Amino acid sequence: MFSSSSSDLSSSVSSFQNDAKLLGDDDDIDDIDGRTSSSSNIERSEKHPHEKIVFYTHSLCPYAHRVRLCLDELHLLREEGGKVDIVDVDLSNKPKFYLDMTKGRGVVPLIEFPETGELVSESLRINERLWEEYYSDDDSSSLTSSSSSSSPSSYEDAKRFANACDQKFVSLGLQAIGGGWSFDTTRNERTLERFEREIWEIDALIEKHNDDDNSNNKRKVFLFGGKRASLADVAIYPFAERFNLALQHFQGYTLGNVEYYHHPSPPSSSSSSSSKHHQQPRHFQKWLKTMQTQPSSLRCAVKNQDALLKAWSRTKRLDYFDYETADYINP
Repeated sequence: MFSSSSSDLSSSVSSFQNDAKLLGDDDDIDDIDGRTSSSSNIERSEKHPHEKIVFYTHSLCPYAHRVRLCLDELHLLREEGGKVDIVDVDLSNKPKFYLDMTKGRGVVPLIEFPETGELVSESLRINERLWEEYYSDDDSSSLTSSSSSSSPSSYEDAKRFANACDQKFVSLGLQAIGGGWSFDTTRNERTLERFEREIWEIDALIEKHNDDDNSNNKRKVFLFGGKRASLADVAIYPFAERFNLALQHFQGYTLGNVEYYHHPSPPSSSSSSSSKHHQQPRHFQKWLKTMQTQPSSLRCAVKNQDALLKAWSRTKRLDYFDYETADYINP
């Protein structure tokens, strides 16, 4: 399923139009096409600070989806009374207040922190800040952290993985679906083989951080182990979900069922290694199924998948909503 970054909470753009004025450096913001700047913090006026986190998003943007998943996994969207105001930005008809706020860029995602009014951009940096700001060791249902994982460096490992995934998993996946943000109805075996190599790397990572003896029977499997999703899971899942749907729809290819790259067999002299070898990336397959059934993923699911697929077929672009009006109910 192609997921959105919106929620059942309703927000009005008009309530922010009068007080959203930007001050500070002329920094760029994470764009829908994946072009990011090196800076993520933008100062804004504290004249009218908000009492809640304000999340500027588009329901079909994969980068904004990352932030939506993080907010949900941190339970910030489910607190009584709500801790987040969600403002859906129409990227094909950007409101003036948002263009002013982002110095003409009008891109998402963007988080405005309460009280200070600080603006933070770029999906991965936003998620790190949300973690630092709102993670609690007492919250046993939050994202995996060093305090709840068998590895003391699990959080740092997950953060490093997340920060590298755009250059690896996301880049290779975009090449596989068509060489960029556009779709191709014919398969490119070379790009699919490279993508499958990366999937095998992720499969080995999952195997390393999860008990292999129980991985087939465990109800949930995450990239860095633990009982909950980490920053790494949240970073790649929105793209894995889109790649899976797009490849199935346009090329008849199922993500995780490798067809072009056969994982090298371990040396026959190593019986222990041989016993662990498998012909399909079953750990990755288990992870994908886990994430597909996560409550946060289900809450983010696009409401009309048939309409989405029709839009994809018509425009042949993953980011078509950047150019025409669309939302998660009517994509």
